[in-house]
Amino acid sequence: MNYNFSTDKFVGQAIESIVKQTFSDFEFIIIDNCSSDESYKICEEYAKKDDIIKLFRNEENMWISFTRNRLIQLATTNYIVSQDSDDISFPNRVRLEYEFLEQNADYWAVYWNMEIIDEDGKNIWFRKYSPKIGKVILKKSPISNPASMFRKDIFLQLWWYDPGLNYWEDYNLWMKIRVNWYKIKNVDDNLIKYRIRNGQSKSTKLKETLRNTIFIQKKAIKVWLKPTFSDRMYHFLEKYLLLLPSWLILWLFTKLELKDNKWIF
Repeated sequence: MNYNFSTDKFVGQAIESIVKQTFSDFEFIIIDNCSSDESYKICEEYAKKDDIIKLFRNEENMWISFTRNRLIQLATTNYIVSQDSDDISFPNRVRLEYEFLEQNADYWAVYWNMEIIDEDGKNIWFRKYSPKIGKVILKKSPISNPASMFRKDIFLQLWWYDPGLNYWEDYNLWMKIRVNWYKIKNVDDNLIKYRIRNGQSKSTKLKETLRNTIFIQKKAIKVWLKPTFSDRMYHFLEKYLLLLPSWLILWLFTKLELKDNKWIF
């Protein structure tokens, strides 16, 4: 678990969703990325009560890629699960992901779908990911990073998270996975509640995220993958979006995404 924005309102729920997993044989590493709210104090209280928690802190904001890489370096297990400090894992998440990878040694990673919740924890909709990674990967990230588990040894072979990318660093990782043809399994079920709220980088750093998306796609096309006509049209529209105000980009993104997803009432 890592964070670098104000999430002290949610971090207790996030921690409890991990310590209450039905699978108990794991290590729980938390890195506070120089938070300015009460999050670190809250984590300290939980760490005092539960020996499974190993708490660390960046003395300055080292951003997402560095912090994720540090988390994985600190891990002594070969299976990696990540969660941000405002999300909530289902109680059986770790057990189901672990059992799949243990039983399927030829797969590098497994990922589930996500329930989307608002700041108050209310279900808004759920996101269903396509199992056909090759068809969508040059348009958008095809894998739910918050609901995935992957093998550390393969991750170390793939040059880690790119420290130059502080938004959409997971998309870049999945692109490298696709290029190297490692097998990944999509399970058509939900295992995490992913929170949408004010102040997230996806909304406050929307254009920077979009620029990173375009950069990752360009690099993949230049070096690795051949785009379809549909991919090229999608990339043209992405460049056009950069000319629009961020609020309109966010609105359009939500509308387009909801064509592939179902609202929960």
